[in-house]
Amino acid sequence: MPISARSLMSFPIPDVRRTVSTRDAILYALSTGYGSEPLDAMHLRRVEERDLTVAPTLANVVADAGSWMGDAGVNWQQLVHAEHRLTIHAPVPLDTPLISRSQMRSIVDRGPDKGMFATFDRTISAADDDKIIATMSQTNACRGDGGCGSAGTPPEPLHPVPSRPCDTMLAVTVPENAALLYRLNGDLNLLHVDPVYAAQAGFPRPILHGLCTFGYAGYAIGRALKKQDFADIGFMAARFTAVVFPGDTIEFEIWQEGEDVYFRARIPTRQTTALDHGNARLV
Repeated sequence: MPISARSLMSFPIPDVRRTVSTRDAILYALSTGYGSEPLDAMHLRRVEERDLTVAPTLANVVADAGSWMGDAGVNWQQLVHAEHRLTIHAPVPLDTPLISRSQMRSIVDRGPDKGMFATFDRTISAADDDKIIATMSQTNACRGDGGCGSAGTPPEPLHPVPSRPCDTMLAVTVPENAALLYRLNGDLNLLHVDPVYAAQAGFPRPILHGLCTFGYAGYAIGRALKKQDFADIGFMAARFTAVVFPGDTIEFEIWQEGEDVYFRARIPTRQTTALDHGNARLV
């Protein structure tokens, strides 16, 4: 039975509680580029337990509610990440109980044959005192669920990257087993591991998680903009415009205007842009 805008907007997204361990933080860092230069002290600070500094985008995988949209009736096999916004209020604390609360924000119906965009907001807080750690807004392209009607107010459009040449570019080659490693952070969607499932969804092979590419972008920004350590990021957002496959080389084009950063991720072998309208802010 087709879903309705009303039923999805009112769906009770479950709260999720989680305590992040040192091991969790290191696993996330290793799965998003950190540690790829194992003799570099700035890399080791992100992946070695003594005086560990967590990756800024770690919050993306903390206490996620999982496949709740599938439970709400969305065609899970036809769902892909479209846009993501992350605001980091404080580094994710380790060995501290956290709680994640989510609610639907908006539905933009594109018609029965074009699907819809569904956006939900999520807040991660300390469970004992409700101190906010991170807030995020996630927009999913639900390609099999158009015609349900629109509701709510979608996020403001992301600022496009500057038209001038980028200030710096960092090329990163994603390991062939990147999706297998990243899924251990909690996203077990078969689209990223099962070739048959990926083919049924219209892809020639399993694709990389969108938030893995997003994490690599955070790594690239931090690596490119500071020489002695990774630059700290307080806000980051991007639009997912093409898939990334494990083994791809990604060229991260970066523009800096004061504390504001704009970025784009390109796959030169296919001449495609995987992330666009990338916005970030340093702290």
